[in-house]
Amino acid sequence: MSPPLVAAVVLLVVGTVADVWSTHLAITSGEFVEGSPIGSALITRLGPTRGMLVTKAIGMVVIGIPVAIAGGSRRLVATVMCGCVGLLSLAAAARNLLLVAGYWPW
Repeated sequence: MSPPLVAAVVLLVVGTVADVWSTHLAITSGEFVEGSPIGSALITRLGPTRGMLVTKAIGMVVIGIPVAIAGGSRRLVATVMCGCVGLLSLAAAARNLLLVAGYWPW
């Protein structure tokens, strides 16, 4: 695997773990509010962990399709999908921690 793809996969794994952990923390503190209607429906139907994982898979498809249509190689599509979902997951984890700490919304 190429170094950018490895970095994107690591970012995806770290972001996913951080998002799942921080979401469980926010749920137990009573501060969690899902920002996405699709994510909310999936979390309600499948439970927090499975719902978030399915949401991430859907996000990867939504991000990957335009890159593939634009002519990106399979490696580029995989790198962009993993990297973007990883970054979004880290942002969601940061939001959850700010919720728990009482700093969200500003």
